[in-house]
Amino acid sequence: MTSGVTQATLGHLARRLNDIAMQLPTTHADVDPKALTDDIALLAHHLTYASERAQERFAAPETVHLPERHTLMRLAEAMTAVTRAMGHLTEALHCVSTGFHREAIPGVETSHLRGGPKALRIIAAEKCSTARTQLVATAAQLHTEAGGGAQQPRLATIAVAPRPVQPLSPAVTVAVSRTAR
Repeated sequence: MTSGVTQATLGHLARRLNDIAMQLPTTHADVDPKALTDDIALLAHHLTYASERAQERFAAPETVHLPERHTLMRLAEAMTAVTRAMGHLTEALHCVSTGFHREAIPGVETSHLRGGPKALRIIAAEKCSTARTQLVATAAQLHTEAGGGAQQPRLATIAVAPRPVQPLSPAVTVAVSRTAR
């Protein structure tokens, strides 16, 4: 008899997603292509495991009752979100590998605003941040719908630094004050 897809399955996946999310880089200096490929592979492993569990249950639909069908639906929703997060990480890897490639080409000058290795790492860090947010939200969603068990791990929270307020240029200040009259 195959094991069912239960809330424990979702809880396990939520903990793994949370662990991966906390390992993702938060700044451009932290972006490492080797670590990114490892994170992508680890997410792919968890997706494969989840899909194999679901496949076992879909193979014998007569043994899958309503509560487990609901859990399978939630697992599929989580798999969709993980796939989106993997897409962001893959885009981040693309940015980093493009910068890595450009560093090795002699005589190639890149703009500091577009296409430079540092700019590409900044973009990669933003994509990693998006993936991190997606994974943490997915982990939280898997726990939230469980009904609040005592064994649920504390979910990681994303530290959000307030964006610095850009002072308005004198021309904008004059235009704003004229329209306010």
